[in-house]
Amino acid sequence: MSKKGWETPKMGTSEDAPKGNRRANEIGPTGRRVAENLANIRKARGWPMPRLREEMAALGRHLPATGVIKTESGERRVDVDDLVAFAVALNVSPLTLLLPDTWGDDKVWLTDRRRVESQTAWLWGQGLAPAVDANPEGDDQDAYQVGEDFRALALPAERRRAIEHPANREAQELAEMVARLVQVSGASVDGDSASVQRALRAARLRLRKLEAELEQIEITAEELDDLSRPDR
Repeated sequence: MSKKGWETPKMGTSEDAPKGNRRANEIGPTGRRVAENLANIRKARGWPMPRLREEMAALGRHLPATGVIKTESGERRVDVDDLVAFAVALNVSPLTLLLPDTWGDDKVWLTDRRRVESQTAWLWGQGLAPAVDANPEGDDQDAYQVGEDFRALALPAERRRAIEHPANREAQELAEMVARLVQVSGASVDGDSASVQRALRAARLRLRKLEAELEQIEITAEELDDLSRPDR
């Protein structure tokens, strides 16, 4: 497997560098992030700690009296059942608790020895890409194999086929272009209209390609419907 994306701990990152030699039961970078995200989301909901504890109990997860405060302070580890229950109780995705609240090129620790950009972490969490940052100077074949290995098992087969359909790929590309366009137009305080217009033209072209793929799906569906009719 490629070493791209593997980094030894360094200070001065967007998150505190993990400890080099961690005890087996000691909370790691993801555990600390879960604790911080849990506290932030609970407060954003306007819930006091007892409310969250009550919601957890209603889901069958009975926390100790100090369970929430110790979890948010990082003193209490969160197992996978607690993680899912917290996410259900707070009406968020488990990824919202597990991953950073940023999307960009800022670096975040996934483990003590794996650090990636926050956008890479989110794509990985959504099952769309491996937990490896793109490396323009890396081996293209090696990167391709890492991606293929990831896609082979990261998602259920039906979901994988849907994502790999040309129409879905066009839709994803279009969504990314629109996101970039929103960022460009919002950040263009001085009015860089030329770049915005270029981005708009590219997005419209991608939209036309998506429409073509959707038309092909419609044609295929109609053909299958004709074949399934009993009079044929």
